[in-house]
Amino acid sequence: MSTFALCLLLLIPYPTQPDWESTDNDYSTGGALVDIDLDGSLDLVTGNGNDMAQQPNRVYYNTGSSLETTASWISADIGYNAHISVADINSDGYPDLAVANYGDPGAPQYDKFYYNLSGIYQPTSAWQPAHLDNSFACAFGDFDGDGDADLAVACGEEYTGSLQHAKVYLNNGGVLDTAAAWQTDIASYFYDVVWVDIDMDGDLDLALAGHHRKNLIYRNTGAVLESTPCWQSANSLGTLKIAFGDIDNDGDLDMVCANNAQTGGISNCELYLNNGSILDTVPAWTSPNLQYYSCVALGDVDRDGDLDLAAGGWWESVKVFENSSGILPQTPSWQWSPPTSIYHLVCENICFGDIDNTLPASVTDEPHIVSPTQRVFYLENRWLKNIVQIRSSSGVLGIDQYCFSFIDGWVSVSDVFTQAETLWVDYTYSEDLDLVVTNWYRYRGNFAFYNTQGAATQEIVRTGQAGNIIFPNPSRGRFALRLDANDLTVKLFDTNGRLVAEQKDNRVEIAVPGVYFMHVYDGRTLIAQEKVVVVQ
Repeated sequence: MSTFALCLLLLIPYPTQPDWESTDNDYSTGGALVDIDLDGSLDLVTGNGNDMAQQPNRVYYNTGSSLETTASWISADIGYNAHISVADINSDGYPDLAVANYGDPGAPQYDKFYYNLSGIYQPTSAWQPAHLDNSFACAFGDFDGDGDADLAVACGEEYTGSLQHAKVYLNNGGVLDTAAAWQTDIASYFYDVVWVDIDMDGDLDLALAGHHRKNLIYRNTGAVLESTPCWQSANSLGTLKIAFGDIDNDGDLDMVCANNAQTGGISNCELYLNNGSILDTVPAWTSPNLQYYSCVALGDVDRDGDLDLAAGGWWESVKVFENSSGILPQTPSWQWSPPTSIYHLVCENICFGDIDNTLPASVTDEPHIVSPTQRVFYLENRWLKNIVQIRSSSGVLGIDQYCFSFIDGWVSVSDVFTQAETLWVDYTYSEDLDLVVTNWYRYRGNFAFYNTQGAATQEIVRTGQAGNIIFPNPSRGRFALRLDANDLTVKLFDTNGRLVAEQKDNRVEIAVPGVYFMHVYDGRTLIAQEKVVVVQ
C-alpha cells in the first residue's frame, strides 16, 4: 500500500513543501499569474479582503526566477476584494486589472478596475459601475464580438439572502461602461463566472456558478447573449468555482466545479462532460466528499498531453488529480497542507504558470481558420504569457482587433473578415506549470510550488511545408500518409476551424465527404498542413 501511494505522488512533479511564501498578512482570495511589466516573467496579482476585512490589492513582481515575498505594488484603496481578472482593454499591450468587490455581507461595495500604466497599476480604481452588488468573481471576455474585452461580474450574497443578477459591462474604446449592457433573467447567489465557447460555434458563451442554486450557461448567438439559460445543472450544490477544458480529449470543453458545504449540502469536485454542443446535466465524475472545497483549476502539470485537475478547500489540502486518458482518480495524485496545522491553509484560488522560467515555450505560425460569423478560436496551449502577433494573408492584425484569455487560451477577433480566412498566431505560454494557491488565512502567506519535471527550451515552429507529405487528394476518405515522422498525430479540422478528428498513426479515415484541413505532427511539432478534399 505504501509503495502504491509513493508511485502516485511521483506522477505529479510538485515538492513536498512550498518553494515560496509571501509575507503580507492578507485574506487573499483572487490570484493571477501575468506578465504585468512585459519583461517576460510572470508576476502575481492578488485580490485581498474577502468578507473579513477591507484590504488593498497587491502585486508580487518576478525577479527573474522567483516572486518577491513582499509586494512592491499595493493599491491605495481598500475593500472587501475577492476574485480578479486581467486583460488588455485599451490596446496598449499591458494587461489591466478588474477586481470583484464582495463587500461586508450586509453592505455591498463597488467593483474596481485598474489601468496598467506601462508595467504598474494605477493606485486607485478608475471605474465605478452604476450597480452596487456583492460581487465575488469577474471575468473578461468578448461579449459583443468586436475584438475587445468586456467584463462579466458574478453577483449575489447567500449569508444575508441577497439574490442578485450577474451583469456584463461593455468596453467602449478602452473604457468600461458604468451601466450594464446585459444581466441574467434569474437572480441568484452567483459566485463565479467564466467565458467559454461551449458549443464551439465561434463565439463566447457565459457560464455562472450558483451557490445552492443551479449552475447556468447562457448561449451567445450573433454577438448577443440569450435572455434565458441554455443549460442548467441538475443539482444545486454550493458551487464556488468553475473551470473549463477538454478533459477527455474529444475536442469540446468540459466543466469542473468545486462545491462547498458550509451552509449545507455536499462538498466535492465534479466533472460535467460536453456531449458536443452542451454539457451533460449530471456529473460524469465526483470526488470523495470533504467539507469545504472552494477552488478548481486545470493544467497539464505532468506534460503528458491532457489536463489535470487541481483543487483546494477551506482548511483542506491543495491537491492535484492526475488525468489518465480522460479518467480522473478518486485519490489525489499529490497534495499538501501546512505541517503546523491544517487551519493555516484556506485555499481560495489556484493559478498556474512558469514562475521560475524553467521551460521557455513559444509557438510560431499556429494556424486557425476564422470566418465573418465564427471568430473565436482556442490556441493549442493555455496559460498564456502573451500573444506576439496574429497575421492574416493581408498583414498583421492590430492589437485593437483581438483580445484573449491568459488562462483558457481563447482568442476573439473583431469583425474584419468578409470570408473564411486562415490566421497564423505567434505566442508564448507556460509549458512548465508551477502552482500558486492564494490563502485566506492571514497569518500565513500565499504559496507557490515549482514544477520539478526536467528543464529544457521549447520552440514549436509551424512549417506548413506541403512537400513533406504525400497522399491522394481528392480521396474517398481512407488513405495512408507517406512521410518520415517518428511520433505521428493527425488532426483534422472542418472549414469552420473545429477539430473533428484526431488520429495517432499514418492511416487517415474521414467518414463524411467535404473539405478539411489536415495538420500533421511529429510529437509536438507541426511538420505539415494541407487541405483535404473527400469525395463520395
